[in-house]
Amino acid sequence: MSVSIVQKTRALIVGTGLSGSLTCYHLRASAKKRAIPIRIDVADMARGPGGRMSTTRYGDENIRANTGAQYLSTSSTKTAALLETVCASSHPPHCPLERVEDPRKRSTHFVLHPDEAYTHWLPRDGTNSAVKQFLYGGEPDQIVFRSRLQRMAIDATSPTPQLVPLFDSGGTTSTYDIVVLAMPPKDILKFFSDDAHDPQSQADLHRRTNRGRKRAPLSPNHRNVVLPPDVLRRLRAPSYVGRYSLALWLHDAEFADKAQEALNTRHEPHPVLDMVSSQVGGVLVAQSTVKLWRQLTNSRGGRNAAKSSILNALESLTGQKVPRVKNAKLLNWRTSQVNAHEGEGIVTAEGGRLIFTGDWCYESSFEGCNLAAEAAASAAVDAIVSSGQG
Repeated sequence: MSVSIVQKTRALIVGTGLSGSLTCYHLRASAKKRAIPIRIDVADMARGPGGRMSTTRYGDENIRANTGAQYLSTSSTKTAALLETVCASSHPPHCPLERVEDPRKRSTHFVLHPDEAYTHWLPRDGTNSAVKQFLYGGEPDQIVFRSRLQRMAIDATSPTPQLVPLFDSGGTTSTYDIVVLAMPPKDILKFFSDDAHDPQSQADLHRRTNRGRKRAPLSPNHRNVVLPPDVLRRLRAPSYVGRYSLALWLHDAEFADKAQEALNTRHEPHPVLDMVSSQVGGVLVAQSTVKLWRQLTNSRGGRNAAKSSILNALESLTGQKVPRVKNAKLLNWRTSQVNAHEGEGIVTAEGGRLIFTGDWCYESSFEGCNLAAEAAASAAVDAIVSSGQG
């Protein structure tokens, strides 16, 4: 059934990780299905899409390393079909998928279904290529990167109060009917006068560069968004575990294969290594245990200690020295996986026009992100129709 919309709705999605990109895709599809004219803008503080689906390239040949999530994991045939269909589409250029029958050994935090219910997929061009496929498949009207959101406000002078995102760099200058914040909840809270420092907040990672940067002033026509207690409770409930992820571009690819095989055939959990992945082009990615991350993440010299611990563990595991390295990159993956909890789904405020979503709503998997994105898109459409624009 279609609806009659008086004017084009303006929607903003902040966050171009997997959940944000899927939300863009589903919102566009839902709007088309219901004949809702909508403008979708997208913003992110990073240089490009991907979020925690991090793919790093090195050298003239752009040899890739998946330094974040290794797979796209689905537990339903519907979600698997969506992933395959969108990744095979030619607009934008498709991203070839491989179904992984024997995934690398690693710990997981699936909560929707048992581990054996999941199918794992590996995009050949890097895990973030699938994120791009959904983002651009959502046909956003504008994408602005390097855009750091500082706070949310409301312009109460218009007939329908408009949501006003205030950026301290980059960003957009529009007001919006709908705003979706697709990111970890500890980052979301930073935009609503939560000044308490949190080491897992991506926003707080920029506190040194932001030092001395004043909070954007409110105009006389604007007021702060005040989140009600039940919304704050739900945003404060989820928590994440972190890991260190070390990517090595090696001259000797056999070492990566040997390290992966040694960890996969180990019967007991390794005290330092949670996952070792041998990737195309002589790339080795080793991710630490959560325990090591907790020990080192907030300590002085923690990054160097983490790198040394991982390298020593690889040598102990293989019985040989790590070969000559072309390049190395260490990632402190602070929001690796959401802790197992009974997710309550997405969170909304301001009459459903301000929507908070992410893997934390369900679980850290493609399945969980897709559920969160579908729910966010559905909530946005409901808010558009119920506001009188439909």
